[in-house]
Amino acid sequence: MVRSVIIDDELHSVETLKWKLEQYCPDVDVVAVFTDSLQGLEFLKKDPPDLLFLDIEMPMLNGFDILEELGKVNFDVIFTTAYDDFGIQAIKFSALDYLLKPVQNQELKKAVEKHLSKAQHHIPEKQLEVLFKNIRDEESGKPTKIGLATKESIEFVEIEDILLCVSDSNYTTVHLADGRKKLISKTLKEFEEILSPFQFFRTHHSYLVNLRHVKEYIRTEGGYLVMTNKANVPVSRNKKDDLLARFQDNFL
Repeated sequence: MVRSVIIDDELHSVETLKWKLEQYCPDVDVVAVFTDSLQGLEFLKKDPPDLLFLDIEMPMLNGFDILEELGKVNFDVIFTTAYDDFGIQAIKFSALDYLLKPVQNQELKKAVEKHLSKAQHHIPEKQLEVLFKNIRDEESGKPTKIGLATKESIEFVEIEDILLCVSDSNYTTVHLADGRKKLISKTLKEFEEILSPFQFFRTHHSYLVNLRHVKEYIRTEGGYLVMTNKANVPVSRNKKDDLLARFQDNFL
């Protein structure tokens, strides 16, 4: 059984999540719940669980404060939040999991199944470092690194070192500047949502490109891009005008 703890300042959220875990996630045993973040922190110090469901926005200590206070986190964390804003980008870029309230049954089951399938059931120190850095960057600008998670590891790469992302059903192949490719269990749509603010453009239903790595646009029927790694990327007819508009200021 997976020993889990819930920390959330809203009692109804705690009760609902506990009930859903009992109904839909039989491998999870909720050993403690807290609506007081300070009490929750003290429990975690003395008796860390396997899995923590942690609300982000709470009085006194928010979810990120709790993790910083702990320092080393030797258990897995799934964040819960009612707000798709503060901290969410940092969580995504750090390859951590979160659930939006009201928590959907299928999303909860998916998050727990992901925890069960992981090779290691704790947050690596490097992942926490990137999370806290991304939170600071989110307050002052934009994060510069993203976590690419596979079953074996989480690699943190500079966003500018991603050349393009190619859809592979429910997976995405990420092409890196050093020539390596990584198969990530996220859809291209998820990558598009994360990377669009960083000069990435969806040229085709199967391709997302880093515009800073575009070398040439070939004006054949439909057209295609030549990337700095010499890859040819198709451009859908309905994307052509939007793409050229992005480069308009650089035309001679």
